[in-house]
Amino acid sequence: MKINIKIKKLPKLRVGNKIKLKLLLPYLKKTDKIIDLGCGNMWLTNYLRSKGYSCVGFDIDKPADIVGDIKNYKFKKKSYDVVIALEMIEHVDCFNEISYLLKPKGILILSTPTPHLDWFCYINERLEIFQKRTSPHSNLFYLKEVPFMPIHTKTLYSLVQFGVFKNQTK
Repeated sequence: MKINIKIKKLPKLRVGNKIKLKLLLPYLKKTDKIIDLGCGNMWLTNYLRSKGYSCVGFDIDKPADIVGDIKNYKFKKKSYDVVIALEMIEHVDCFNEISYLLKPKGILILSTPTPHLDWFCYINERLEIFQKRTSPHSNLFYLKEVPFMPIHTKTLYSLVQFGVFKNQTK
C-alpha cells in the first residue's frame, strides 16, 4: 500500500489542541511509527510531520492519508509504535482494532469527552463555541474503563479526559 504524504500548511492551533500537544509530545520519539486515528483536518498529523515525526493520518473522510473505517480496514498487524486517537474513540468502540495496530508495549494516546458533561459540550457545539461533532457520541466512557495499562491520565477543565496507555492488559 503506497501512501502519498505531503506536509501541508499548518492551521492556527486552538487552545485545546496546544494543551493536548504539550501533554502528548513527551511520549513520542522521532523513531516512532505513529498513526493519527480520526485525524479530521489533519492538524496533528501535519504538525508532527513538520517536527520530523513519522505520522500517517487515518479517517473515514478526506483529507486523511488513509481513508477508511477502522472497524473493517485491513491494517498490517502490530505495525505502529504509537496510536493517537484525539476526540475519536467516543464515536466508535475500537479498542480491539487499536490493540491489533499497536506493537507489543506500544503507546495509545487518547482524549475523549467526560461522559457526565457531554451535554455541556453538545450545547456549546450548537452555539458554535466548540467544534461541531461529526457523528453521535455513542461510545462515551471513563478512562478507568480503557482496557490498556494506564501511564498517565488527566482531566482537562472537567470536560475532556486525556490518557496515555501501554498496550498490555491491566
